Amino acid sequence: MARWTSSLPRQVPPWLERWQPDRQNVTPIQWRWVGCASGVVIAATSWLCAATPKELVSVWPGVVPWRPRIGGSPLAATALFLAMAAMLYAWWALRDADLTVGWMQRTAVAWFAPLLASAPLFSRDVYSYAATGLQLLTGGDPYHQGVRHLVSPWVSSVSKVWLDTPAPYGPAFMLLTRVTASAADGHLLVAVGLFRLAVVASVVLIAWAVPAIARSLETDPVKATWLTLLTPLVGAHLVAGIHNDGIMVAGIVGSLALALRRRHVWACLVLALAIGIKVPAVIAVPFVALIVADHRTEPAGRTWWQLVRTALLVGLGTVAAFVALSLLSGLGFSWIAALNTPGDSIQWTSLPTALGMGVGAVGTVFGHNVEHGGVTVLRDVALVALAATLVIVWLRAAREAHDPRAVVRYSGLAMLAVIVLSPAFHGWYLLWALPLLATTVDRRRWTTALALAASLMCVFVLPGGYGLALVTTWVGVPLYFVATPLLVTHAVRWGRSYSWGELFSLKAPRSSHQPSRSA
Repeated sequence: MARWTSSLPRQVPPWLERWQPDRQNVTPIQWRWVGCASGVVIAATSWLCAATPKELVSVWPGVVPWRPRIGGSPLAATALFLAMAAMLYAWWALRDADLTVGWMQRTAVAWFAPLLASAPLFSRDVYSYAATGLQLLTGGDPYHQGVRHLVSPWVSSVSKVWLDTPAPYGPAFMLLTRVTASAADGHLLVAVGLFRLAVVASVVLIAWAVPAIARSLETDPVKATWLTLLTPLVGAHLVAGIHNDGIMVAGIVGSLALALRRRHVWACLVLALAIGIKVPAVIAVPFVALIVADHRTEPAGRTWWQLVRTALLVGLGTVAAFVALSLLSGLGFSWIAALNTPGDSIQWTSLPTALGMGVGAVGTVFGHNVEHGGVTVLRDVALVALAATLVIVWLRAAREAHDPRAVVRYSGLAMLAVIVLSPAFHGWYLLWALPLLATTVDRRRWTTALALAASLMCVFVLPGGYGLALVTTWVGVPLYFVATPLLVTHAVRWGRSYSWGELFSLKAPRSSHQPSRSA
């Protein structure tokens, strides 16, 4: 395996100089052990402060972990956050180390393997997965009703937010929940463990796909692996948090890796499966289709009709596979009715939701209760803006279809637009875009920004699943009102500087066949 070293400059912004870890006297192996020890502490303390089952008697005979009856142990939570900080510090320390992809992958195993024994961390979503599977087993319809009336002690462990809301997941994940609930045979910890194994399998797929994409695009696979796989965000919200987003992300990057290797049919099938887990994966369809279309059409003299026709056939094939999956699941297209379920959560972490909350606060000052209307209107405006953004991003990707790096980068930007403009945002959503951008963006300031965002998302939720966004509205909403004009100004400047007349003209391929290295 070839050894890759970063060609990026070692300088860091002045405000980061004091914060940078001192790597002169500590070897990468020692940082590996720091991360491993942190994982052990996180796993051990999680049973005293994380999202443990509330009905411990029904977990499994003889396995009843102790914890305080109300809330969790503040001392254990403090130790957990200190361990997470140590893991983040070790992660940043390895940023510019001269290492290989295999070394990074083995380090990820050392860091995250202890988390296999942790309680569900930072979220109670895995309990809603299990209850949904049990609901399916008993003949219920999770797409039209919540799990509140399910006769099972498992319901007591589900977050109150999701007791009355339909499941917002695709038919493939519904099948997984049913199989898992059946195999668990009434034991909640077994169901949790099976879901964790499924998510860990997706992390393994990500560990293969990310460096494979980077090599296909001739970017640094070590840097991409460091930013995507080794980030503690994966350990916190996938391995420990057990979010099904990991399965969706694995499907997206797996599909892209297969498409770049000219395994076109498999790429479409894997992407259809990813959409069957969570519908946002559909954003990747037109970009995978562009990669396939580039392989199946001649760059010289290529026309828009040739490119769009081939991409449309690939997209229709992927959608057809998803439709077949929906029908075979026995659930049909009921998932459409539950697409707006994530919007039931009102938190300032979503840009349009925060602006709507701000409008509501201003209305309250003048004696009018307009928060609900403000949130609804601004979410609708954001969705219109998102639709326009996705069209423009795809057209720009199509214009540069000869450059697979540009296509993958645009797919990451499209997913980032979905994250920013969606009605709801949670920290692990960053993983939707992170692998796509990590394999294509090589400017150090952008990788630093992505790494800082990933670091923040690791500690923005309490171990038991309580989001700090719920108690920081007074900070978050004004922050978005300040940031939004800056974003709009930047977008206007970008729009004025871009030659929109060239948007519908296909860019000629380079003679050297080297992908563009612009970020």
